[in-house]
Amino acid sequence: MTVRLFAENGDLEGRPGMDVNQAAPVQPVGPGGGHGGGAGPGGGKKEEHHEEQAKNGHSEPAINVSGLLSMEGLSPEAQHAIERMASEIEPLRRQLAHAQEELTAARENAFRHPVVPAFNRRGVTAEMEKLIHRLGHIEARPALILVHLANGDDIRRAHGLAVLDQALRLTCDVLASDSHQAMVMGCLGGNDFAMVVLEDGIEGARRKAGEIEAALRATHTAEGLFLEARTGVALLEPGMSAEAAITAADRNLR
Repeated sequence: MTVRLFAENGDLEGRPGMDVNQAAPVQPVGPGGGHGGGAGPGGGKKEEHHEEQAKNGHSEPAINVSGLLSMEGLSPEAQHAIERMASEIEPLRRQLAHAQEELTAARENAFRHPVVPAFNRRGVTAEMEKLIHRLGHIEARPALILVHLANGDDIRRAHGLAVLDQALRLTCDVLASDSHQAMVMGCLGGNDFAMVVLEDGIEGARRKAGEIEAALRATHTAEGLFLEARTGVALLEPGMSAEAAITAADRNLR
């Protein structure tokens, strides 16, 4: 009963009673923690901070919005260190560009033969693997023709390394001619070459190999030496590795 009378008639000091069904407005808290207008705790500190920066001559941060480093407020030692680091940026950039060019050249040279203008064995096998991977999408079956310069060692012993290098380059020229239309061509090392052609089955590949042998016999070095070749063929099949194809063509060598 007492509580109900207090709520209806007010407290003993004569303050009006509080209606529990009506929310009382909440007064904002001022900077000093009391009631009244203004910002919340810490309000106005940002403006005071900017004013303090302006008084000390530091109206901008060390890194401005454009990303450029401001030297204001830095000691001479710090400025010198920053200037020295900045002066090294362009030389480092040139060194990076040069290193990238060397890397590109090294990647290309990794697949080039040192004597003849063609792929080396690594380049030949890499290109053959790509071709074999695509065999499932074409009906024709390319053939690998292995070409062995049979009289290469005789040329080397009788006339020297330079003449053998000339004979190898002539062999490469014959294999790379437009009449043979090689899909892949290169030197496997020593006196052995490989070329991939698109012919009509294994018999078509053997006919092409015979044409290559005849073309090499008709080719002579500056010393009047003819080029004698032996050939072997193998059809490329899906799932076959490049090395397996080379082995199969080598077994067929005649």
